[in-house]
Amino acid sequence: MVDNQFILSNLQKLTQIKQTANESFANLTSEQFNYKLQPEQWSVAQCLDHLVVSDLLYFPVLKNITSGNYQMTKWEKWNPLNFLIGKMLVTGMQEQVKKKFKSPKIFLPDTKTIDTGIYERYDKHLDTLMGYISSAQSLDIDKIKLTSPASPIITLSLRHAFLLLVQHQGRHINQALKLKKQRSFPN
Repeated sequence: MVDNQFILSNLQKLTQIKQTANESFANLTSEQFNYKLQPEQWSVAQCLDHLVVSDLLYFPVLKNITSGNYQMTKWEKWNPLNFLIGKMLVTGMQEQVKKKFKSPKIFLPDTKTIDTGIYERYDKHLDTLMGYISSAQSLDIDKIKLTSPASPIITLSLRHAFLLLVQHQGRHINQALKLKKQRSFPN
């Protein structure tokens, strides 16, 4: 179904996330970007890098969908678990963390020191994501199905993919904000 309210609502969420990220991270130093509370936890830079890395894997299919060049595979059309899997992924990927998940290797951020240009890359990346979502205003976001980059057996509707991507942004921006509020965070 075409759902402009859904599209506009998610664009508003991303606009808020973009503003929060700009106010909170645009002027961080390299030390601040790469600070970790614990060695196994992610830095602010890794949170942003993870969002870029994971979403970039969706961008080629989103580009094809929004440009009208997308052909669903038989599996995407007929996967009997499509709705269930999409709903489970969206439910599990809430902005406020109820349960931590281990990211698939394909989505992991760089483990080395990340340069301060990560914020600019993230900001441009967010503009691209918003462009794809905006371009889907006339599309049937429930009928169009795509395969998750995490696994070829996971398919989800475009609606669920957009929800997942937007909630994922909020989840990791919140994670980075929480780290920045720590007393030990560098000044």
